Amino acid sequence: MNRLVVNWISRWHRYLPPVLSLAVLVGGIVFMRNKLDYRPSINDDFVLTVDEQRALPADVLPVVLMRNDLYDEKSLPYQVLRLILSKSDQPYRLGYAETTTDHVKSLRNIAYSIKPSSGNPSGLSIVLIDAILSLPSGVTAIDIPADGGLLGLRIPCVNVMHADRFAAVQSIDDLKPYLAVQGLGWGDAKVLAQNGLPTYEVGSDVYLNLLSQGRVDYLPRGILSLEEECGPRASRSDIAQIDIDDHLIIAYPNAFVFVVNSQNDKLKHALRQGFERAIADGSHQKLLQNVMLSSWMRRHVRLKDRRLLVLSTPATERLRQQIPDSYWLVPWNTMAPKQGQHTQGSAEILCRESFFAPLC
Repeated sequence: MNRLVVNWISRWHRYLPPVLSLAVLVGGIVFMRNKLDYRPSINDDFVLTVDEQRALPADVLPVVLMRNDLYDEKSLPYQVLRLILSKSDQPYRLGYAETTTDHVKSLRNIAYSIKPSSGNPSGLSIVLIDAILSLPSGVTAIDIPADGGLLGLRIPCVNVMHADRFAAVQSIDDLKPYLAVQGLGWGDAKVLAQNGLPTYEVGSDVYLNLLSQGRVDYLPRGILSLEEECGPRASRSDIAQIDIDDHLIIAYPNAFVFVVNSQNDKLKHALRQGFERAIADGSHQKLLQNVMLSSWMRRHVRLKDRRLLVLSTPATERLRQQIPDSYWLVPWNTMAPKQGQHTQGSAEILCRESFFAPLC
């Protein structure tokens, strides 16, 4: 009997490695397929190909947005862009590039040429970026916040095991013993660090895991991203241990802005004209409210119950002075401290603004 067992084991031993390898491969395919099945994607009907761009009438402006799954047709960048272009007097055709690129490559392509070329093969013409980031030569930012400045309002995501960690935090100095995490290269990481807040930068596919594992203390996220990253729209299997803090809001002047080729005067004029009209008639604010003010946000943000910590850096101060008050939804001139300083108080100051009233 023992000899039969030994013979059986020796016979199957040589097949074990390939069987295990096959099992791992199949498991990996299933895992990736599940990931891809739930990954948002750009509908091909919204793509503006190079051939379609070249076939447009001379008076029709092609507006080609960076292709990125975060910027689908239901996203804030696409909806704001469609709104402001519709408010301009410029005939246009809006669509996505044929290929997916990151922000760095997109900026390089836009700077290279206005029309499709060897350096700009998809004919990219516009991208949305963080306003406090430095821009390469050849591109220029439209200095009107696409998000009204909401990017600068950040609520900490925390590990549920330490949900009340910041209950006693009253000032920036009280926050300094804790470690923040941010995505690698984010402009916000520099703002936190320049205000003396220890900040660890990692790839965007890692920071939630570090927080879930309790290896960092908090992740300050813009209120536009809270529900997708730390709330009910997030993948709970990835962040089962993450929730939002109930006590703080960290703020500094910042915004998302559209960036175009410096020589693309027709597009610059259309964007500025459309923005100013959409702000004046209230349609820009209404769109932002529709995107942001979900029932979950109304229940959980509760601004009047939060302490407000306002940070400042040379970059945020320049941005505050550069953009007129009428373009901001956030009352930075009331809230912002002098350069190189920071202040604290009650976030109820935001409740005086009609936009934020539903979150109070």
